[in-house]
Amino acid sequence: MWLLPLPDQIEVLLYAAFIVPIIGAAIGKEGARVGGCVASSVAFAASFYITFAQFSVGLTASISVAQPPDTSIIVLDRFSNFVSLVVLGISLLATIYAVSYVRERHTEFYTLVLLLAMGMLGVFYAGDVIAFFVFWEVMSVASYLLVAFNYREWEAVEASLKYLIMSSTGSAALLFGISLLYGLTGELTFTGLRSALTSGPIVSETWTIISVALVLAGLGVNVALAPFHFWLPDAHPAAPSPVSALLSGVVIKTGVYAMLRLLLNIFPTEAYGWQLGVLLLSLVTMSVGNLMAALQEDIKRLLAFSSIANIGYIAFGMSIGNELGAVGALLHLLNHAVAKALLFLAAGSFIHTFHTRNLDELAGAGKLMPLSGVTYTVGALSLAGMPGLNAFVSEYVIIAAAFQSPFWPFAIVMIVNVLIGAMYHMRVVQTLFLKSPSNGRTAVREAAFPMLLALIALTAAAIIIGILPAPFLGAAQEAIQFVRLRG
Repeated sequence: MWLLPLPDQIEVLLYAAFIVPIIGAAIGKEGARVGGCVASSVAFAASFYITFAQFSVGLTASISVAQPPDTSIIVLDRFSNFVSLVVLGISLLATIYAVSYVRERHTEFYTLVLLLAMGMLGVFYAGDVIAFFVFWEVMSVASYLLVAFNYREWEAVEASLKYLIMSSTGSAALLFGISLLYGLTGELTFTGLRSALTSGPIVSETWTIISVALVLAGLGVNVALAPFHFWLPDAHPAAPSPVSALLSGVVIKTGVYAMLRLLLNIFPTEAYGWQLGVLLLSLVTMSVGNLMAALQEDIKRLLAFSSIANIGYIAFGMSIGNELGAVGALLHLLNHAVAKALLFLAAGSFIHTFHTRNLDELAGAGKLMPLSGVTYTVGALSLAGMPGLNAFVSEYVIIAAAFQSPFWPFAIVMIVNVLIGAMYHMRVVQTLFLKSPSNGRTAVREAAFPMLLALIALTAAAIIIGILPAPFLGAAQEAIQFVRLRG
């Protein structure tokens, strides 16, 4: 922590968010495109290095950045650093990809992406509800503006307005729930809330139950748990493809992180009995997401509904009630981020070239753009549950955990959903490779090098995690062990 009472990785992103507009103003449009990308990429790479170094040595620290009674706490541990590495890695690759994808307002784009990542990392490192909510709003405002980035298109305006209304409602519910918890306990830090909410008569208070329900509903909007998922199928397709990769890959995972922290730590199921409710919601979420994805003709809407389904898998693992399920949920957070970012960016390469999201009009695109097609196929096979690729590992762990729990019959529902997911992902691959190109296309240029670089890196990650899952599974297990210890 160099100059500010913030983790070093957040400081780097904050400084870069100030530097990028200066670069844009100083060296013109083309300079803003390249310079903004370089500055943002360096910031993300430096932050990733700092976070990886902290994770590798098992750094744990709790720092008070304000004096009582208005104490604010910053906490670093393996859990917060694990999810931060996911965010920073995906953000770095989306930034590199965007230099050839985004056509205008580059300064605005890179500044918003930096603020978005800074908000997410702030949520991960917050040790009290005030810091948590402030950073949550930084993330939310940046994501609203990025969804509306193509504001000249009505689809983007409509989607961003729907996202703004629903996400603001969720944030209001979250804030009201936090306010009730403070009124009931007089505590703002997670440590104090955990002590107050896990013992004594307050556990059975009606207002305590209401506050817990409000907090979970507010987070449910962010992660797109059914029935709070309606904003996502509009917001993700309307945004530029690098933003779609960030929204699906990491932004909705911020709510997953918060649910893991709160449900496993502050609101234990033995005291609040949320387990069966969240489990049933997870089954509905994965089923709605997969069934709706199977009906889509728009490739980005299909991927958006697939994200809803995978959030259902993560929530299912979280609600099983054993450590293996929680580890599987956290590992799937990583695996889905990698595979879905890969799919959105590969789909973005097709959309950038063919100017359409319709699957019929993208027929044969994989044959005309073989590198983009192959990388898309790897992502699709991964989420289809293909052994040897990353998502298979975490899906298997979650299902195995379910069979070890009293809720083992529900594992069958997840297996059926994975098969439905395999069906529609293979349908897209078939369209891209086995159908003849539409409109008589015979020659199309492959995606630009920066776009391919991001795709190849994500493809390599999906394969490496699938072939050598042990280090990543071990890292997720170590991170989960910090959930109950953190404060």
